[in-house]
Formats: sequence, C-alpha cells, structure tokens
Amino acid sequence: MLWVVLMTRFKELARIQAAIKHRNKPELEWAAGYCQMRVRMAARKEHAKHWQGIQREVTDALRSIAGQRVNE
Repeated sequence: MLWVVLMTRFKELARIQAAIKHRNKPELEWAAGYCQMRVRMAARKEHAKHWQGIQREVTDALRSIAGQRVNE
C-alpha cells in the first residue's frame, strides 16, 4: 500500500512540473491548491519547506501568465 502512495506523489510532482513548464493555468491553479494541502499535512518541517518551495514556483508561473496577458 505504501508503494501506491509514493507513486501517486511522483505522478503529482510530474503533473506540477509539467504545469510549470507549459504555463497551463488550470493545472497551475490545481497545483497551487495541492501544494497548499501538502504544506498543511507535512509532518516534518523539512517536508513543509519542500512543498513551500514548489508552491513558490507555481505562484511565479501563475504571475508570469498574468503578466503576459496584461502586456499583450
């Protein structure tokens, strides 16, 4: 059962990375919520910091999309 949980996390990390790379707004919005949930559920401070870092990347990507639309 533990293996399934770990695989899900890897799949979701890949989904987040793809959203950042492709600047996919709906996926980035999902990723922001997912990261927020992971930060809240983190059992260790290091885990929370890890997810906060990913959350910053997602937020930066969302801001860059918003900036592009304003400049267009």
